[in-house]
Parts: sequence; C-alpha cells; structure tokens
Amino acid sequence: MNARRLILFGSLVVAAWLALFGDKTPSDPTAVVAVAVDRRRADGRSLPATASAEEKVLKLEVAALIPRAQLIPSAADGHAYRDLFAPLSWAPPPRPERSANPPPAMAPPLPFVYLGKKLEAGQWEAYLGNGEQVFIVREGMTLAGIYKVKAVRPPTLTLIYLPLKQSQTIPIGGSP
Repeated sequence: MNARRLILFGSLVVAAWLALFGDKTPSDPTAVVAVAVDRRRADGRSLPATASAEEKVLKLEVAALIPRAQLIPSAADGHAYRDLFAPLSWAPPPRPERSANPPPAMAPPLPFVYLGKKLEAGQWEAYLGNGEQVFIVREGMTLAGIYKVKAVRPPTLTLIYLPLKQSQTIPIGGSP
C-alpha cells in the first residue's frame, strides 16, 4: 500500500468516526442554548490583557428561547402571509368573460391564387387556383358557394365573401 492510499484510508476512517460519534446536538428539541460571555469589570470595560487567568474565566448564561409563533407570524395575526406550499390545480384557468360588443367579423384571407387572365368576346375572364382546382371566372359567377365575382376589371378582380357581404380584391395586373 503506497502513502497516498494510506492517507485516503486514514481520512475515510476519521470521517466514519465523525459521522457516527461526532454529532453532539441534543435530542430534546426544547433544549436551552448556552452562550459563552466574557467577564467584564463592573464599569463595563473589558479586562486588560495582563489580567490573571481567573479573572478571564468565562461564565455561561442561559439564553431564552423565542416561541415559534413569535418568529413566524400566521395569517390570523394580521401580518402579511404568503403560503409557500399552497395547493396547486392542474385545471385550466377560467375563461375570461366575453364582452357585450364582440369584435367586428372579418372575412378570411382569400384561398385563391391568381394564375392569369384573358379578354374573350369583349369580356374579361380570370384563372384562379385553389389547391389542385383551377377556376375560370367571369362577372356574376359564384365560387365554392361562398364567393361571388363582382367585377373582373384589370388591374383588380373583386370578390364578395357572401356570409359577411364583404368585398375583397385580388391584383391581376393591367390590361395589354
């Protein structure tokens, strides 16, 4: 066994001994705490450094325990009280009350994409895409049951969202 291991083993033995026999706290929770106070002269000044050993002997005074109720006030005492371990709930918070005046309804964004336009027999028609579908639209037509084509006049195509009767436009570029 080398010196390092011997030192580590010795430290382990000392630590184990301290863990088993080193705790000197009283088992009684209501034990009185003793405080060491140095002796002073009657006038309150400290003894000089040359004073004898008997004059410098310390005496023990008993300190009074403060009741827990005085140290930690409760809510009934009228003090500000915050429960650190209040019960928590996983339930969602209550929904806020809806106001009497709901916000004005807005038409959703247009689902159509402009693909092109053509002048046919003096009337404009536009090509709109919605996913895989392609629509050829002229004035007065209804699209997907909720949009009506109001006007196809370059540079804009005007649609009306029927549930709210709101007008929306798609830029389609100028005429050639």
